[in-house]
Amino acid sequence: MLVEIKKILKEVKHYKKTVAIVAVAGVVHAISFSQLAMLVKPLFDNLADASFDKVVNLIPIALGLSLAAAVGRYFHIYLMNYVAECVVQRLRQQLQQKFMKLNLSFHNSFSTGSGGLISRILNDISQIQDGLRMVADIFLHPLLFIFLLINLFRIDWKLTLATLLLVPIIATFLKSVSRSLRKYIPIGQTVLEKMTGTIKETLDGVRIIQSFNLEKVMGDRLIDESVDYLAARKKVHARTEIMGPVSEFLATGIVMCVLLYTTYEVSQGRATPGTFVGFITSLLMINQPLKKFQESYVRLQRVTVSAQRIYSIIESDQEVPESRVNKPFPAKWEKIEYKNVSFSYGKDMILKGIDLEIRKGEVIALVGASGSGKSTIVNLLERFFDATSGEILIDGQNILDINLKDLRKNIALVTQDVFLFSDTIERNIWAGDFGKDNSEVEKMARLANAHDFIMKMPEGYQSRVGDRGNLLSGGEKQRVSIARAMFKDAPILILDEATSALDTASEIEVQKGLDHLMKGRTALVIAHRLSTIQKADKIVVLKDGQIIEVGTHQDLLKNESEYFRFHSLQHS
Repeated sequence: MLVEIKKILKEVKHYKKTVAIVAVAGVVHAISFSQLAMLVKPLFDNLADASFDKVVNLIPIALGLSLAAAVGRYFHIYLMNYVAECVVQRLRQQLQQKFMKLNLSFHNSFSTGSGGLISRILNDISQIQDGLRMVADIFLHPLLFIFLLINLFRIDWKLTLATLLLVPIIATFLKSVSRSLRKYIPIGQTVLEKMTGTIKETLDGVRIIQSFNLEKVMGDRLIDESVDYLAARKKVHARTEIMGPVSEFLATGIVMCVLLYTTYEVSQGRATPGTFVGFITSLLMINQPLKKFQESYVRLQRVTVSAQRIYSIIESDQEVPESRVNKPFPAKWEKIEYKNVSFSYGKDMILKGIDLEIRKGEVIALVGASGSGKSTIVNLLERFFDATSGEILIDGQNILDINLKDLRKNIALVTQDVFLFSDTIERNIWAGDFGKDNSEVEKMARLANAHDFIMKMPEGYQSRVGDRGNLLSGGEKQRVSIARAMFKDAPILILDEATSALDTASEIEVQKGLDHLMKGRTALVIAHRLSTIQKADKIVVLKDGQIIEVGTHQDLLKNESEYFRFHSLQHS
């Protein structure tokens, strides 16, 4: 628990000047508020004695203390809330940066998928934000408790000592509740993460859900998860809310005991009615900081759980490490070599001892059944994850030694599942390299055979494409992604089944753009349609993570082996 709290407080330190003002304002409020309680005894005694002048003299003091307490509390709470907003925004930014650095293996294997990650950045961050707001109470109310306790000792130290005998009972009770909360809060957070994943899946897959009449199935899934969530939250609320009634019962018992004791003292002439009223006032006021501290302590348990979940992501080592050598990408490179490259995903071996040489300017086609390792080969080149063993060299230089950003700057990617940002067409093409002037956007769109359909849109290049480009057709999205790759102007090109999801008419239009894109570039092409790769300089056939054939289209047909079998199946 302390480890997570220290990590959160480390974030708070970035705003230490503001936190210092929060602390000063808290001290002002605590002192002023506690001194107000001390005025009750003389006010009541003077009122009982009908000492009008003395009462009048005390009123300005009371008003001044009340104003100081109000101003102190305002700045104490207001500034702490602002610091909480700043801290959680920093955490959101850290999480987003981490999400973008984590390798594909992490994203592919995360149990609740992107919905679970969204839950961390929304729900868990929200818990931390609420907890940080309570930090003001954790600081203020113990301070207020101390000053009010001093009041009680000044009024009657024997009675105060007797009252403090209940403190160990309350502390033990708090500890027991805290232990129970730490058990059930993580269960609720985990189920909430699953619910967020289900809701996101429902939104992303609405077309399939409607097509296959899966509305009830998805609805039932969320209902089942909701039942688990509510069961966990019921236990949390039961343990949280028990503290209020227990505290109130104890407070009532204490007040009754004080009443009996003070009545006896007054009857013996050792105290005045003002003593009783002053003591009870301070005692009732001390109940407020106790109650707030209990609430803060409970909230702290939630913060601890959420912090553990967030920092498990932030501190994850499953990211592609930056190069320690940081060499630039070779300017006049001639070849790419895969030397005995293997890659495992968990216990499964995806690639086994791959040896492959790619000459500059060559078009290399990767062919094989699903799961044979085609996409893994190109993903390793761009370092979306790193090889388990072996090495990938560019002119003898290991890609692990090349600056990661520089490596990726020299590789352009066009995939089957096109991702466009929810922005304008111009910005999506320009995203190929925001470091360059955008004057070439239209030229690249023309080369990608996209200019004509863009100009038919209401706002031309300033038309927005919608979420993931859903306002465009598949062929239109693909041509925008080709224009983006052209704008990047990288010497190495990866085409990952770039036309496999298109109809014939769209494929023809897209292929024209691809022909322009591939000119003068080294291309690695993954394709299921063998008709699109017949002109490749080299066709590499994979099976079960191994290269079993390499050659031209004609050579491989003569071999009458795996490639020949694929070709026969597609032309049968």
